Amino acid sequence: MPVMCPGQNMQFWKPDDIFDIVCPACGARVEFFKDDARRRCQGCGYSFPNPKLNEGCAKWCKFADKCLGLNREFHQGVRMKKGFQNGVKLGIE
Repeated sequence: MPVMCPGQNMQFWKPDDIFDIVCPACGARVEFFKDDARRRCQGCGYSFPNPKLNEGCAKWCKFADKCLGLNREFHQGVRMKKGFQNGVKLGIE
């Protein structure tokens, strides 16, 4: 039986670990889970990073990239780039 990381086991999640974010492109609501790195808006197709990404154990666990599929360097870079606020690109290209 495969063992699930406790951070990904939804039985330990709180109600606010699933939330809606307004799409920065069209204003539609996009549902995110706390561990979603990115989501695509069903309204316009715009893909954007989770501004509330909870990396939890991914910050220190050596298996995080395999477990969550996260590219830590990319997400840290996105948060620090000019033109982004909380990991979400401001404006549309």
